[in-house]
Amino acid sequence: MSTYTLSEARAHLGKVVNRARYGGEIVELTEHGEPAAVLISPERLAYYRQLEDSRDLAEAERVTAERRTGVPHAEVAALFGMAPDGRAL
Repeated sequence: MSTYTLSEARAHLGKVVNRARYGGEIVELTEHGEPAAVLISPERLAYYRQLEDSRDLAEAERVTAERRTGVPHAEVAALFGMAPDGRAL
């Protein structure tokens, strides 16, 4: 993994993007010494999305197999003092 400050990344944006895009690196951007963002290749993002979708599907299948019922959105909204459409009251 490479790390650049935001100032360094601005000054060398093409290089930084190429490290993620073509080099397959995870590039961390920091601001004031703290992580601010991460650059990854589109392929890695697609892979992460696929993992997330697979996990969500497995969870949905598990819940379906257990025959658990969900909680209606309006009920959850009411618990948090929100309108049925999710807006703040």
